[in-house]
Amino acid sequence: MDSSKLRQKIWLLDEQRRNLLRQVLRPFPMVSGSLFQMRRQCGNPRCKCARGELHASWYLSRRQEGKTKLTYIGRVVPDWLQKRVGRYQIHQKRLAAIRKIDAEISKGLNQLRDEKVQSFEKVQRERQ
Repeated sequence: MDSSKLRQKIWLLDEQRRNLLRQVLRPFPMVSGSLFQMRRQCGNPRCKCARGELHASWYLSRRQEGKTKLTYIGRVVPDWLQKRVGRYQIHQKRLAAIRKIDAEISKGLNQLRDEKVQSFEKVQRERQ
């Protein structure tokens, strides 16, 4: 890729990065983790779950002190919790996108540098 196109690509990546950065600098309230539903049998042989209609309950899964912690939420996830967990996951995706763009920008800047770097020996020969 020629230098002009490479610089243009870096400028576009930087604009994307700045847009993402604006979004992550002022986050709304969040709750870290993921919501998931577990289905189980209660053990009562006369219950509907014995016939295959399992009981459903929601949990919040998150990392705490290096370990995964599960917190029981209930049969229904409150709207406020679902929104805040959703915001957290979007926030994390934006942070990952920023890191990916940073790596691409760094790669492009290294390519620009490498196009201009010359060995000492080559420069010395040209000067003689």
